Amino acid sequence: MQPIKIYHAPQGRGPNPWKPIIVLAELGLPHDVVWIPYGEIKSEPYTSLNPNGRLPAMVDPNKNVTLWESGAIINYLIATYDSELKLTYGDDRFEEKWLLQSWLMFQMSAQGPMFGQKMWFTHIHVEQNLHTAIDRYGNEVKRIVGVVEDTLRKQRQKLGLASEDPVWLVGDKCTYADLSFISWNLTLGALFPGGTVDVEKEFPEYHRWHTNMTKRPATKKVLDYREDCIRTMEDTAAQALSKQADARY
Repeated sequence: MQPIKIYHAPQGRGPNPWKPIIVLAELGLPHDVVWIPYGEIKSEPYTSLNPNGRLPAMVDPNKNVTLWESGAIINYLIATYDSELKLTYGDDRFEEKWLLQSWLMFQMSAQGPMFGQKMWFTHIHVEQNLHTAIDRYGNEVKRIVGVVEDTLRKQRQKLGLASEDPVWLVGDKCTYADLSFISWNLTLGALFPGGTVDVEKEFPEYHRWHTNMTKRPATKKVLDYREDCIRTMEDTAAQALSKQADARY
């Protein structure tokens, strides 16, 4: 099998490409990260892969398939390559199989955008200390984390799990829906600088859930690689962000 290609930009801080990379690793599929500077993602040849000019894009030479949008890529990988149901459920657990889609869509429509907006107005936007925006998106981040927290707590009660047992969003195993949250979870410290939100104390189920995912060998290997990239690669985002920082234009 030829490696599946996922496009990302140095230094690799962007969360979305890591979502399908984690799924690829967990499925044991060969894959390569193709690094493209941020300054090149809005023009050809990259926009032939992703007309939106964002990251990631995926090229699967085994099936001659090119996709963009991280959620679409995850769905493709699961439908095409997870015949052993490592990260999903089969038709014998029909409701759970489809409930995973609700959580993936929630990650894409809620966690990613709201965490992203909080990051933007906290660290990037040209007008500093826009407290109405910072507070609004900060409250949304905490609301979204709370939705997951409440769901995990109810799952623990429903399944009769001890406090030290891992608990997952749907059913009794870690799935692609859980894994899709990891890379944005990693931004929580930066979203609330100065430790203004203590996730471990305020959202204990959420904290344990994330910690349990990051201990999985395949996922840990990806996250170690991510840290190495951030530490050693040149940051190509700075110049692109300087042009975008003033959202009025």
